[in-house]
Amino acid sequence: MVCAAVIAASADYTVQPGDTLGVIASNLDVSVGDLAAANAISNPDLIRPGQVLVVPGAVGGGTHVVLPGETLAGIADQHGLDAATLASINGITNPSLIYIGTALRLSGPETPTVTAAAQSSAAVHVVAPGDSLAAVAASYGTSVSALVDANGIANPNLIRVGQQLTVPGAGGSWICPVADASFFNDWGFPRTSGRFHVGNDLFAPHGAPVRAPVGGWLDVLTGSVGGLQFRLYGDDGNTYIGTHLDTAIESGPVAAGQQVGSVGTSGNAAGADPHLHFELHPGDGEAVNPYPTLQAAGC
Repeated sequence: MVCAAVIAASADYTVQPGDTLGVIASNLDVSVGDLAAANAISNPDLIRPGQVLVVPGAVGGGTHVVLPGETLAGIADQHGLDAATLASINGITNPSLIYIGTALRLSGPETPTVTAAAQSSAAVHVVAPGDSLAAVAASYGTSVSALVDANGIANPNLIRVGQQLTVPGAGGSWICPVADASFFNDWGFPRTSGRFHVGNDLFAPHGAPVRAPVGGWLDVLTGSVGGLQFRLYGDDGNTYIGTHLDTAIESGPVAAGQQVGSVGTSGNAAGADPHLHFELHPGDGEAVNPYPTLQAAGC
């Protein structure tokens, strides 16, 4: 598969008045064909002042931008790396499938696969004002009857604020943040202003539940790029970030599987298909590709 539009990379060139693609290619010591392909330019005679062009094959900041015809093994060999190591650094589970325009990291931590949370097989929910047993069950993707049985509740209509409810099955494994989402390995895809994608986009209907993959402390915030978003400091030692939410709960402790918000298009995702941009930061450090973890969890 080819990335539809390559906008900017670790090395780039801003088109000046009077520039032609041929002159730019000559000055940058690349071919017109490679320059056009790396920037998804169908007509080499049509470029505009101010347009930011990827310099194909350029390496900057320890990255390599994938060119048409390149293979993972070939790129690894160019940089004196083992192909398996390059795949692991970039969270690539199928070495035969890489995407034109992707910024591959040449060094850094190998991508871990997080498959289990550091929790017991059940979560605990503290009843808040306005909670009902049905609402609590829906928030964790379980049933009222399961909560009734697990907590010995005689009357499902009578729960009290501050009561601790055991939520069976909510804490025993790493949980998909969006069930039945559509996604693929779009880590490293180019974004505007010289940025690259440092997560995976999970596409789902607007309003679909977003759940905490593990228990921990949830901070909810709003930004111009990510819109309504969360940062989850997981009990497993990892930090998880989700952006472009439509709704979110208040900041505070959450259990694995608890609904923390819903899929939306807030921030710079306005006008795009609803999705959750999802990041994984082991040990609250640098982001790594969450794709292997999402795959391992059966998302």
